[in-house]
Amino acid sequence: MTPNEKLQWWGYLHELGTIQAKRYFDRRDIEDAEASDFVQDVYGPFEATGRIDALAILTQHFKTEGSDV
Repeated sequence: MTPNEKLQWWGYLHELGTIQAKRYFDRRDIEDAEASDFVQDVYGPFEATGRIDALAILTQHFKTEGSDV
């Protein structure tokens, strides 16, 4: 993988306020999170160059959505 190659990611906002970034492989991961009682919001899939980039994208998304981040 090259330094600028982007991967697919998704993430969620946990009920305790933490943001979790996950590599995206299959829609079933997101469906499981959406069905979970401890997940407040789910976002993705989206492209990012790595976990730090993915967390920044998720943080911006959840702040824009008005979530308690």
